[in-house]
Amino acid sequence: MKIIKKGRPKTFDKHNADNVAMHVYWREGMDNVSLNEICRKIGESKPSVYREYGGEDGLKASALKLYLDKRVNILAEYLSAENTFVENIESALNFLINSHFDDENLYPCLYNKESWFPSKSMSSKCRKIIYEKDKEILFKLKNMLTAAIESGEISNEIDVNVFTNYIHHQLKLIATLSNNKVPKEILNGMVSLIMEPLKKS
Repeated sequence: MKIIKKGRPKTFDKHNADNVAMHVYWREGMDNVSLNEICRKIGESKPSVYREYGGEDGLKASALKLYLDKRVNILAEYLSAENTFVENIESALNFLINSHFDDENLYPCLYNKESWFPSKSMSSKCRKIIYEKDKEILFKLKNMLTAAIESGEISNEIDVNVFTNYIHHQLKLIATLSNNKVPKEILNGMVSLIMEPLKKS
C-alpha cells in the first residue's frame, strides 16, 4: 500500500492577520465587513481564524489592540516627555496636527469613532478595550495636571476633573479634524484657545 506523506501544516500568520484586519476595519468600519471577507483578505480559512482567535470578536479585539498600539499609544511619548505639562500637551496637539496624518490616510480614527460612536456589532470585549484606553489616558492626564498644579506651573483654580476630561476630548477632536484635513491654521488657532486657561497665572 502506498503511503502518502502529509506536507508540513501551514503556520497561521497572526502578525499579517492582525495587520490586514486592522486596516480593513479602519477603512470599512467594524460593522461593514463580514468575517468571510476578512478571511479572504488575510488569506486564511474561517476555521483557522476561529482556532487562532476564538471567533470574530477575538479577531476584532486583536485588530483594535494593534490599532491602539500603532496609532494611539504614540501620544504617550509626548505626554510623558520631560517637559512642563503645558509643553507636553502642546506637543501632543501639534503632533496630531502636523505629523500623525502625514501618511494621507483618509479614514476616520478607529479609536475616536469607536469611543464616541461605537459600532452596533461591537462586542463587550472590544468595548472594554476602548474603555480601558480612555481610562488609561484620563488617569495619565489627571496625574500630570495634578502635579502641574502642585508645582505651581498652572493655577490651582483649575478644576482637575473637568479639565482632565476637557483635554482628553480636545485631543480626540483635534485628531478627528486633522484627519479630515481641516486647515492647519484653524487647528493651530484652536490649540491656542485650548491652552489659554492653562497659561494664565
